[in-house]
Amino acid sequence: MNRKTPIDRYALYERLSGCFTGEPKATTLRGGRTEALRLLDAYDPAGYGRGRNFLAGPVSKLSPYIRHGMISLVEVRDRLSQRFTDDPSRLEEFFRQLAWRDYFAKVLAWHGRGLEEAIEQPKHNVARDSRIPLDMIVGETGLPCIDGMLANLYQDGYLHNHARLWFAAYWCHFRGLDWLQGARLFRRFLLDGDTASNFASWQWVESTFAAKPYFMNKENIKNFSGGQWCDGCQVACPFDRDYPDLQNWLFGGAMAPLAKKPRQGYATTDVTPVPLVAKDPPCVSRSSDIIWVHDAALSWASPAIMANPMAPVIFVFNEPAMRAEPPAWHRVAFILDGIEDLITNIPNPGLEVLVGDPVDILERVALAAGAETIHLEQSHEPANIEIAERLRGRFRVVEHPAPELARYDDEPKRFSRYWDKAAAQVTGKPAKRGGKWHR
Repeated sequence: MNRKTPIDRYALYERLSGCFTGEPKATTLRGGRTEALRLLDAYDPAGYGRGRNFLAGPVSKLSPYIRHGMISLVEVRDRLSQRFTDDPSRLEEFFRQLAWRDYFAKVLAWHGRGLEEAIEQPKHNVARDSRIPLDMIVGETGLPCIDGMLANLYQDGYLHNHARLWFAAYWCHFRGLDWLQGARLFRRFLLDGDTASNFASWQWVESTFAAKPYFMNKENIKNFSGGQWCDGCQVACPFDRDYPDLQNWLFGGAMAPLAKKPRQGYATTDVTPVPLVAKDPPCVSRSSDIIWVHDAALSWASPAIMANPMAPVIFVFNEPAMRAEPPAWHRVAFILDGIEDLITNIPNPGLEVLVGDPVDILERVALAAGAETIHLEQSHEPANIEIAERLRGRFRVVEHPAPELARYDDEPKRFSRYWDKAAAQVTGKPAKRGGKWHR
């Protein structure tokens, strides 16, 4: 599918049958670097520090673009710094939130696949169940807030960060469910679903990567949601207690409340793989170099593309991975937006969009092109690292470093320690002592 024309999404929808969930529809956020830059240049972080925890607060919604490499943390910081040179104080809290993403990327770089397992022992002795009650999957818990969050996740692929923490706390502590299954659910449906921020945040809530578990009460939900679920709610609310009472109720016994009260049996977020269909044939021009653009580097300013402006560009939908953990179609559509934006803006004559095992596809494309070198932008996603390692046996693989928000060489154990060294690099000022690190 070498092209400078839009992708036939219906044909791709048919080709990817069994690799995703949901039906084709437009996303609430359009993907692509062009749209990311437009949103960034229109964003004013004034009031972010005071309002970021409110669901209606002045958040940027840039995280899906950052996750897919359509724009970098460094670009976000630098473009905002250039626009608000007269009032840098309005940027400090927003920049600290950018640093959380950089910190989690470093956590993933350090632990790799280990981030999909508990990094530490939980700071409680409550058992967890890996079997997921159906009411938690289909959004029929009877709680307007939890069911509303699931509806937003499934329909739009977006949840405010505070809502994500509430939902994860309910999943882990109020229902006694395994955090890993919840993290996988988020990775499939969130537009910015990844391994770094997503899995580390779930471990932060569970307390396998924090000094204590995170949980909330009704007052917290009502206050920061503007009462959208609590006002008029007639359900017996499990969150309607003060924090000491909740602390004792959730962690004082051997089993979390409601853990053994599913409404409709059990479900699983795992999917049994099915045989793969035939793979697309390679069709590229002769070249000594090709560029593999993966799903964390969808930018026409990617260092791999900038260093090789006329090399053939290849994107591969990872069919085996998608069949094992099918993403929502809106995630696929967001990626397609990014690919079409690449097609429009790269100097190359075209871009190949293929489906199959990335290693097999890239090997065949490279051989067909007579290429000796495969270029890619550096990624911390374990799947991308593993693909690059497998390709090294037959080709020269060049990983072009992505822009780094802050240099930190130690093990990233806690954000506060990271921030002590990173603050001056991120904001130009040393870290303030005695700050609260609640996200």
